[in-house]
Amino acid sequence: MVLVTTVRATIRLYAGVGNRQAPFTSGYGPVFDFVPDMKTSGAITLLDRPAFYPGQKGSGEVAFLNQAYLRHLDVGASFTFGEGRASLGEGVITEILLPA
Repeated sequence: MVLVTTVRATIRLYAGVGNRQAPFTSGYGPVFDFVPDMKTSGAITLLDRPAFYPGQKGSGEVAFLNQAYLRHLDVGASFTFGEGRASLGEGVITEILLPA
């Protein structure tokens, strides 16, 4: 059984050269970084739009699949997300959701 931790967050997708050029939709599964070199898998569900474009800022729910690196999981904690080693966006936790 996989334990999932879900939070609400304000997220921003970076724009510009060297960043993601295409939008993403709910279910996007980047890697998340709370502490340098400690990445965890997860998925973003968009709350306020059907697609998220580079340069936009908005709300989403983030489900983290690996809790081993989530010691810094508090409201106000910031994180980056991306693909591989490249950070493509950032977020700030606004609410920690309790399991249903």
